[in-house]
Amino acid sequence: MRLGINIPREHADGRPYNAADVMARARAIEAAGFDGIWLGESMNRGTPSVDTLAVLSIAAAATSRVELGSAVLQVPLRRPAELAHRLLTLHVLSGGRFVAGLGAGSTQFDFEACGVDYADRFKLFAAALPEIRRLCNGEQVGAANLRPWPSVAGGPPMLIGAWASGIWVKRAALDYDGWIASGRHNNKFRTLAEGLKVYRDNGGKRVLIATVGIDLQAPTKPLADDEPFNLRCGPDEAAARLQQLAELGVDDVLLVMRPQQPAEELPAIRALLKKPAPAR
Repeated sequence: MRLGINIPREHADGRPYNAADVMARARAIEAAGFDGIWLGESMNRGTPSVDTLAVLSIAAAATSRVELGSAVLQVPLRRPAELAHRLLTLHVLSGGRFVAGLGAGSTQFDFEACGVDYADRFKLFAAALPEIRRLCNGEQVGAANLRPWPSVAGGPPMLIGAWASGIWVKRAALDYDGWIASGRHNNKFRTLAEGLKVYRDNGGKRVLIATVGIDLQAPTKPLADDEPFNLRCGPDEAAARLQQLAELGVDDVLLVMRPQQPAEELPAIRALLKKPAPAR
């Protein structure tokens, strides 16, 4: 199993990360041995936010090995040609290390900010994805043709962010390069296992679980039924929870550190996969 982790938006005292801060954290993540740097997206949630692709571009400039991914971009908030252009750009700048996690969106506030009808999000998502793929392949879509270089034609792998139930898990398996499940909504292992079965039965290859909070200094207690899946517990319990995900068939776990957690904690977090899980 692979581990990815975020870059915080701000310091513990509330100061926003600048480009140098992003580069320093990206280098620390790569040096600690993480497999990926993954960032989510929000824009109208009552707190400061940043552009995911811009931050990942800076992280790409600071690193050479680690994968870079979005988990996930809200596709209906953008025009397909504009988004395809940005995805291709990061694909080029990262040397092919970028993975595009794409979703229909689930927060109405963001749609209201962009003047997009929230009720139309799945219709817009379904219409935009084939256009984005065709544009990344260098095809003509309406008046748009991005004409990518032959070495980058096809663009980044496209992963679909979706809850464990619903048609999009099947579509992720049949038509795209992976499924990103949400740790905030799939805390019950049975629900996740059911989604995984649908995905694998339809030929799906890569499964990631995103937005998994981590704090190895937190007191260890059992996960409540209505609690998002997380690693806010001691190292032994965190290793055990990761082992449970691995046994289910999850390929990647994407962790979210809070601004109060310093980069010095990264090696201990990465070492969880090497730590034998205790017997249950």
